Amino acid sequence: MNSMNLLPTLPDAFFHGSAVAFHRIDVTKGRGRKDFGRGFYMSFSASQAVGMMHKKFRESVSRRRDRSYGVLSETLYRIEIDAEVLKTLRVKVFSSADLEWLNFILLCRPSNGVPHEFDVVIGPTADDDTNMALKYYYDGTYGNPGTDDAKRMLLRVLDVDKLGVQLYIGNQSAADRLVKKMEIVDWREYV
Repeated sequence: MNSMNLLPTLPDAFFHGSAVAFHRIDVTKGRGRKDFGRGFYMSFSASQAVGMMHKKFRESVSRRRDRSYGVLSETLYRIEIDAEVLKTLRVKVFSSADLEWLNFILLCRPSNGVPHEFDVVIGPTADDDTNMALKYYYDGTYGNPGTDDAKRMLLRVLDVDKLGVQLYIGNQSAADRLVKKMEIVDWREYV
């Protein structure tokens, strides 16, 4: 299923903030229990990616148990994708943070892997406030988890108009084909 027609325009470039430098996207390095599953995430916004970069760097410094990732450095990547390749992939687009998006988040967040068939998912970014709101949802604060009433309350609690937009790549083959150009840029130019 390719739903690219739901998103009117993609940016010329996407951004990814990291606490370590790398030369090739490796989707297996992504952590599970994320918005769209384990994989590689890019932001439509450089400033959002810079914010994530700072957050990842602070987290990495504080839990520096695993040194296999290399030297820590705040690194911002500017990534261009091949729009023609994107058209050939299984793409899911969420144009807004609505009930369909929330159901997908609720499917993916508990999983340590990729609980769906899409190569690429594009849609709103669930932020730190979303994590707390999801905890309250699962605890039953908004009603019985799984009910539409509880989900609608969760959506009202989230500040969905302020969520950024992200592009997720869920498998290595798609990443290898999709990325046309990737370069490190000076993050200070984007704040």
